[in-house]
Amino acid sequence: MSDPAYPTSPPTPTAAARVLVRRPPLRDCLAALRFPDIYRNFAIHLFVMLPAAVVMCTLAARVDAALGLTPPVAPWLAWSLGLTSIASGGLWVVYVYGYLCLSGGGSPGTHVDGGPTALVDTGPYTMVRHPSVIGKLAGVIGLGVIFQSATFLLGFVPILVVYALLTNRYLQERFCDERFGPQYQLYRQRVPMLVPRPAGVRRWLRDEAAVPEDMPRPEGMTQPAGIWMEFYGYLLGLAGLIALFGAIAWAVGHPT
Repeated sequence: MSDPAYPTSPPTPTAAARVLVRRPPLRDCLAALRFPDIYRNFAIHLFVMLPAAVVMCTLAARVDAALGLTPPVAPWLAWSLGLTSIASGGLWVVYVYGYLCLSGGGSPGTHVDGGPTALVDTGPYTMVRHPSVIGKLAGVIGLGVIFQSATFLLGFVPILVVYALLTNRYLQERFCDERFGPQYQLYRQRVPMLVPRPAGVRRWLRDEAAVPEDMPRPEGMTQPAGIWMEFYGYLLGLAGLIALFGAIAWAVGHPT
């Protein structure tokens, strides 16, 4: 499949989901934040994830206090390191979301418009299947650094990573299987979920696709049924994690 010629000017926001660019450049990926497909999804994630992460950090800080753990560094250093991690993670998420929108013809969030209509297996997506998780992980780690919570960084973050892997595999990827069929199954075999392999890094550096370019690629397929269940699943999962962390904080603060 040959790359379509990229227009001389970026597409208008309303046309973002209909213009497919096989390998969009960095500049246009970052500029895609202005598209409704991107900023609505970004706003939903911030509205849901940021308060949830702050609550988790607060609970973790209570566990630290109950265990007698003291902050290891000065507050100014923690804020500097934490904000740097949050900013870099946010910038990475904007980039991969913009890449997915321009190359896949749809929002990264299936709950916004049903998700991409074309398989994206180039750029950061030829290295890992869920590159946005890397940026989100950097963000929550940065928040934990600001709170200076060892419990959050060493205990809660690993649980959040497992949660992200499970929801991505059994919620998000289920719809990708329905939409893209054999192409996505081959893509999943060749590209790891979160931890890059040397072969994937080489593909990205060489600007290669994970799936053969001449393999038929279904585009414009209808939205799979039950797509909103993915979003509801995320919300229920976050509520369950907060309840779990709250129970841990209570148990540590009220030993028998």
